[in-house]
Amino acid sequence: MQTMLEYRIAKLERRNCLLLILIGVGLLIGLMQNGSLQAERKIVRAEKLEIVDADGKVIAMLGSNAEGSRGLFIYDDAGIVRTAAIHDTSQSAFYAYDTTATIRVGLAQFAHGGGGLALHGEHSKGAAVLYYKNGGSLRFFDSDGTVLLRVPEK
Repeated sequence: MQTMLEYRIAKLERRNCLLLILIGVGLLIGLMQNGSLQAERKIVRAEKLEIVDADGKVIAMLGSNAEGSRGLFIYDDAGIVRTAAIHDTSQSAFYAYDTTATIRVGLAQFAHGGGGLALHGEHSKGAAVLYYKNGGSLRFFDSDGTVLLRVPEK
C-alpha cells in the first residue's frame, strides 16, 4: 500500500509529464504556424492525379488515359470525358466532347507539322475544318463525309 507521500509524488510526476506533453504540442503548433516545420516540397511525383467530388466520383484526371494520351481530362456527372487537353505521339490538342464521347470541337497541332480547328456534327457526321500546313484550307463536309465546299478550290 502506498503512503501519502508516495501517492503525492506519483501524482506530481503524472502532472509534470502531462505539462511537458502540452508544452511540446504548443511548441509544435507554434513552429508549424510560422512555417519553421513546414516541409519545402518543390516536386510532387505521381503517375496520375484524380480530382474527386464530395461523393468520391472522379471529375478530373491528370495523367495518361486508356489510349496512352497524356493530358488533363474533365468528366461529366456520368463519367464521360467532356473536355481534354492532350499530348501524344501524333498531336497536341484541345477537345470538347458531347454526351456520347464524340469529339465536337477540336483544336490540334499535329506531329507532321499541320494544325487546325474542326467543328464536328453529331456522331462525327458533317464538319467544318480549318487546316493549315504549307498553305491553308477551309472545308465543309456533309453527313456522309463528302466535301461540300473547299476554299481555296483545289
